[in-house]
Amino acid sequence: MANRRMLLSAEGKDILDTLTAALEMERPTVIHLALAKGIASNSNFSEEFDMKNRWTIPDNIIKEKDFLLFKHLIIQKVGRSLNDEELHKEMIFLIESGLRIIQQLNEQKNSMDDLRLLILK
Repeated sequence: MANRRMLLSAEGKDILDTLTAALEMERPTVIHLALAKGIASNSNFSEEFDMKNRWTIPDNIIKEKDFLLFKHLIIQKVGRSLNDEELHKEMIFLIESGLRIIQQLNEQKNSMDDLRLLILK
């Protein structure tokens, strides 16, 4: 099992590029971090993300055991069973939310803080 192609907003793509540079990590790793942070967060972004200019998250970025783990964490967070389409919609929403949460951490940190440690809090 693996994720199917998902569309990230243009703003989400810009945040992803910024965080990729700030964390000195590859895009897939930052996407995993954003999804995990979105799942772990209690703050729900109720805003709709601007989907005019979208960037495609390719198939198989999240696969096998990681996909299964994220799938069950999302189902637990939502509190009900999800079909494949609902799962991927929820997954992209949580990635977008996680990216914005990590971006806020990056903007609020001082020069002595390490962003990687702040993400773990």
